[in-house]
Amino acid sequence: MGSATRAALAATFQRELTAHRLNRFLLVHLAIAATAGFLPLFTPTELTSAAPWWLLQAVLYALSLSALLLGLSSAHGEADEFPMLFTQPVSRSAWMLGKAAGLAAVLVPAALLLVAPVALAGGLTSSLTAVAVAAAGVTLALAAIGLALGFWVRDRVRGLLAALGVWFVLLFGTDLLLLAVAGAPWVQAHPTLWVLPLMLNPLDALRVTVLFGIGDTAPAPQQAGTLVTWWMANGSLWLAAILTAWVSTGLVAGVAGSRARLDS
Repeated sequence: MGSATRAALAATFQRELTAHRLNRFLLVHLAIAATAGFLPLFTPTELTSAAPWWLLQAVLYALSLSALLLGLSSAHGEADEFPMLFTQPVSRSAWMLGKAAGLAAVLVPAALLLVAPVALAGGLTSSLTAVAVAAAGVTLALAAIGLALGFWVRDRVRGLLAALGVWFVLLFGTDLLLLAVAGAPWVQAHPTLWVLPLMLNPLDALRVTVLFGIGDTAPAPQQAGTLVTWWMANGSLWLAAILTAWVSTGLVAGVAGSRARLDS
């Protein structure tokens, strides 16, 4: 990486942090994370064992959406400046990495807010640490998706509607479709094809990892097949891999979208 690229990455990173200081989506995201972090304290059962379930719901139903909208707003925030920004002698990949680093710098501390109250009250456990890391990864993946959407869907209102649609599909749509076809003979004959959409969906991957990995609610059924058995045994590894893939895909799609927007 050359000095010009490093300088551009650092400048973009600083610009992104400055832009997020008054970003309403970031303020909402931090408020949700802080509020969700205190919810386990009101659980009548054992604190540290109940916390992962509270935090899972917060990430799935709230923080995933706010992270997606944060990435979308990051892309739309500089839309009017693209013709000037991209006349500079800097690759768009370096610029995109700077924006991604800025998003990571605000999303990772939010994941820490999720577990800080429970860690202070009951001690930091391995399950809480795993949930915090998983929450950071999922929110980064959703922010990357939002970033890509923002570059491809240029209108702000349409971009917001597209983001809500993507979030609904990831959170509910995949599961509803799979439930609808679960009894079909071809699904019964090819269970691996039924499981793959769940594995590729970042929110489903998080849900399964917490339920059967971190939470250890039930062993993997022996009749589920080789793929499911492997997934249950390596949930955290697969979650890290699929989230990395989503982040990378989002950034690549964002670079392509920035080119299409400017070149058109």
